[in-house]
Amino acid sequence: MKKLIILGALAAFSLSPEVNAQSSTQLISVADKQVNTKTSDLTKRKAHQPIVILEAGNSESLIVWDKVFDQVAEFSPVLAYDRTGLGKSSISEEKPSLDIRVKELEALLKEMNIKPPYILVGNNWGNLLIREFAAAHANEVEGMVYLDPVMDTDNPDKLRESLNNLNLDGQLLASEYLDFKRLSMSRISTGAKPESELFLSMLAENQLNWSSQAMPEVVSQVIIGRKNNIQTIYGQQPAHYKEIKDLLISNKVDFFDQYSLEHPEYSLLLSSGTMNFLPMQEPTQIAQSIRQILYTNPMTKIIKATQTLSPDEFGRYVSDMQTYIPASLLNEYEINMQGYNLMRFDKFEHALVLFKNNLENHPNSANAYDSMGDGLMALGRVEEAIPLFKKAVELGAQPQHSDLELFKKNLIKGEEMLAEKGK
Repeated sequence: MKKLIILGALAAFSLSPEVNAQSSTQLISVADKQVNTKTSDLTKRKAHQPIVILEAGNSESLIVWDKVFDQVAEFSPVLAYDRTGLGKSSISEEKPSLDIRVKELEALLKEMNIKPPYILVGNNWGNLLIREFAAAHANEVEGMVYLDPVMDTDNPDKLRESLNNLNLDGQLLASEYLDFKRLSMSRISTGAKPESELFLSMLAENQLNWSSQAMPEVVSQVIIGRKNNIQTIYGQQPAHYKEIKDLLISNKVDFFDQYSLEHPEYSLLLSSGTMNFLPMQEPTQIAQSIRQILYTNPMTKIIKATQTLSPDEFGRYVSDMQTYIPASLLNEYEINMQGYNLMRFDKFEHALVLFKNNLENHPNSANAYDSMGDGLMALGRVEEAIPLFKKAVELGAQPQHSDLELFKKNLIKGEEMLAEKGK
């Protein structure tokens, strides 16, 4: 089993509050419809800082995210919203589809001027929606968190096969379970019915296919609730209900255990919470996963940013990132090494940005002065580099730095180059 984590008492990161997040709820007019939204600190969002988008499950309003929202808002901008027909949003006359839901989210983000990158979080049915969005916006999504996703193993054909393997009447029990799902969604609000009917039709026709979408290769976590509460709807319960739910849970675990082997960007986490109720029961676990994705591979993100940002924009990007990424992940050594990596690919101006950033944040570092000198030398700015090399030698001598001799050689080389120029 690969990358299987049991979530419990241990936290990957401390979730103590870092900022006084200010959330607001408002109706946004989109294509003649009112969309209910809840956001936190959008005006304080840095350029190119990821924003977390929370996509609720089938027939759920944004209220389901309240506990998660409050924790995520302490370290990231965040958006939750009611899809049309749900919560306080307008009812739509248009029959929903996955594509229509994606277009509705696109329109909302455009209206609110919420630009990428995005970290997408979905609960059960919401996972289909965020996957559809990510497939259409591969370059705009930075990470994904899936809570109890509906998928291939939920299809009646697959369930029937699994039940038969347990020497149970798969045909009968799968049919009873599907009828039970219909019953559980029979008394929802008028606005929510079209979406529920869409899900039920996809389920009945075995159309849940996890691998059918071309997804971006971004860090992704799947969280599955292991607890199986006995559920009775209107006094009814299908035969062998507990066995069916246990089977659905174990099938999901087996599927994603294998899937993560084939897709190294995915991790599977098992929660002690109840399937489909994790946002209410395990908000801290979810917030931890979101935070982990936000903090993953900051150096890779920095290198990627050089492909689209000018040196000035890149400088602001790195400085902004240092306000929401822990300093331990953006330490002097890592920044310095990435600067030299950029020089190897002739990204000298961008490399100089990193060297300058290091020098500003570590003004007593001999190595920071020496690297800044190297960056200037690579750009032919020898006269500016000489004082930096001298400062590196000065700081490196008290106490003696392990690279002191290198600092001296760089100083000599710079002075020789300056002499050749007749300076």
